[in-house]
Amino acid sequence: MKEENKKERPTKQAKEKKKFLVWPKAVSIVLILVVGTYFLISCNPGESPESREKISLGVSKSFLSIPVYIAKEQGFFAKEGLDITIKEYSSGKLATKGLFAGEVDISTAADMPVVINSFKREDFHIFATFAHSYHMVKMIARKDNGIKEGADLKGRKVAVNMGTSSHFFLAAFLLHNELSPSEIEMVNTKTVNMPAALNNNEVDAISVWQPHIQAAKKLLQDKAIELPSSEIYRTTFNLVVMKSFSEGHPEILKRILRALDRAVVFIKTNRDKSQNIIAQSFKLDKDGVNAVWDDFKFGLSLDQTLLVTWDEMARWAIKNKRVDKNNIPNYLDFINVDMLEAVKPETITIIR
Repeated sequence: MKEENKKERPTKQAKEKKKFLVWPKAVSIVLILVVGTYFLISCNPGESPESREKISLGVSKSFLSIPVYIAKEQGFFAKEGLDITIKEYSSGKLATKGLFAGEVDISTAADMPVVINSFKREDFHIFATFAHSYHMVKMIARKDNGIKEGADLKGRKVAVNMGTSSHFFLAAFLLHNELSPSEIEMVNTKTVNMPAALNNNEVDAISVWQPHIQAAKKLLQDKAIELPSSEIYRTTFNLVVMKSFSEGHPEILKRILRALDRAVVFIKTNRDKSQNIIAQSFKLDKDGVNAVWDDFKFGLSLDQTLLVTWDEMARWAIKNKRVDKNNIPNYLDFINVDMLEAVKPETITIIR
């Protein structure tokens, strides 16, 4: 009887073996629970590609668009649950044209496309400014053609992209140098073609923005001269959307603003890395990017200066027959503060 009980009683070795087999299983279960819990806590809809909202954004390939490129590269849009497709245009004018044609959901635009289109339609508005510069547009001329200062443009051919910031800047530049538009020959030229036109001596000067300024200087080398312009015109870069899209997708627009705000913080705290991203995106030399970096200021806003600038541009457009109407639109009707008010209300200074 004792012998039988002895046989039925597990040996110490058997117990140890059983513990050895159970222990890995227990560890595996714990690990699965820990990893699963961490995944559920840390993940948000924006981190799953299948759950992201698909949005197309028309972007003018300009240095004013830098926050958009940074937000895309650093995954800030994705973290906000957005799958952004960026469609590049050579100007804000073409980007807004793409918006109106249904090619993109949202577009970037400087002041002039907003003003010109405000005379034609009322179905769009901007919901934030995210960049500005007093040095975005510059006058680059051929020094070897005897041009040393603004007054030397008298009787010369100047390339300008009509209906854009290039056009308005040229008007301000001529006024600043006591010249009238009739004293030069304006040559309507696509922005992307301006550096080549100057290099081929088809024009004597170009009213152009980055990165095409750098491209022109690289082509002409010591034959190029940047004419001083002081701070005669502040260019803003804005986010434009159709009112119907805005009304139906307010949360998406808020997410875009949050992503861009993250990008602005990144730009301010990671200057060198940001410049590397832009040099690669724009296929430019890093030193060239660094040389003009401080010409641009980034940050979300909707300020009163915006309305003042647009009124001034509207008067210019009427006077110079760029539009066929004589009444200046009420630009408060073309601004929607709701999204920015929800994301960063302290940046709104527009008087309503």
